[in-house]
Amino acid sequence: MNYVEWLRVRNLLRLVAIILAILLVLAVVLRISVSRYMSPDVWVHQAMMHPGVKVTHVTLPDGTKRTIMDDPSQSTHAMIDDRGYGGSHIVITEPSSRAHKENSNVNVGSIHVIESQNGAMTTTVVDTNGAVPMIYYMLLADIVALIVATILAAPLAREIDGHLEITLTKPISRVRFALGIIGADVAGIIAASILTVLAFYICQLLFESPRLDFSGINARAIAMGLACPLAWYAMLCAATTWLHRSYGAVLGFAWPVAILVGVLSIISTNNVVALFVHDVAWTLSRLDPLSYVSFAEPDGHGLLTYSGSNFALRLSIQLFLFVAYGALAIWKWQRVEA
Repeated sequence: MNYVEWLRVRNLLRLVAIILAILLVLAVVLRISVSRYMSPDVWVHQAMMHPGVKVTHVTLPDGTKRTIMDDPSQSTHAMIDDRGYGGSHIVITEPSSRAHKENSNVNVGSIHVIESQNGAMTTTVVDTNGAVPMIYYMLLADIVALIVATILAAPLAREIDGHLEITLTKPISRVRFALGIIGADVAGIIAASILTVLAFYICQLLFESPRLDFSGINARAIAMGLACPLAWYAMLCAATTWLHRSYGAVLGFAWPVAILVGVLSIISTNNVVALFVHDVAWTLSRLDPLSYVSFAEPDGHGLLTYSGSNFALRLSIQLFLFVAYGALAIWKWQRVEA
């Protein structure tokens, strides 16, 4: 009975797959075009242009190609281990006056940088094939999932639109029919997230052999990354079901309204009128699942942490909104005479 909705989901996932495939082709072109600039040999070749630099190439027993570079004039020593798809391990020792002013520990994707100072010298260790936080993948997957959720979020309104006043066949339970449709859309949203993660994993695989980190904040990102698009979908599903005559406008203005309400809810002022607008916008923002998503930011050690607290509470609210908005949509759907 939900054949039409499954077709709609299939067609949308096909479109998502085509777009992701185009991005993969562009990634292949980029990989080919920049391959000559991505080897440690390029950096070594540029460093060799300085007068007095001594470069030694050694192959270790495990096959790793090691390049040792000494620059007496700059008191700099560098050792580069090229492990192919295993990434590069680079150790640079140089005067502290030429290095960063502060010790740093930076993680950017698969690139990990550790800098330590020992007297007048600073040692910088760079690993280019560290574990990639899953939160980066989920950020991309969430963007796609929210777009897919917005497109699919009017299944019951589409069924109401132009329905017959009299039917000559005995229908199935309206609740069962609605649950089937919503289930198809939920499957489509999750499938879009998985396709996005796979596509960008393959993109990274073109440049290196990535290892994914699912621990800590990354596990939370996966949970929130699945709950938020589903709660957003349920909210729009309820809105379009109740305003089924103009469900296109509801979907079209959903993002502008959500952004406007979100901006107004965080603006603080002493003006009475503006304060009233702020209070109204803040109250409305509590109904928006996007309001319960916190953003990750690096701490003092370069590790990602959530800027907000009470993750369990925010995740529980997301799940509650999904159930509540879904129930509102189904309740309205039951009241429509067929």
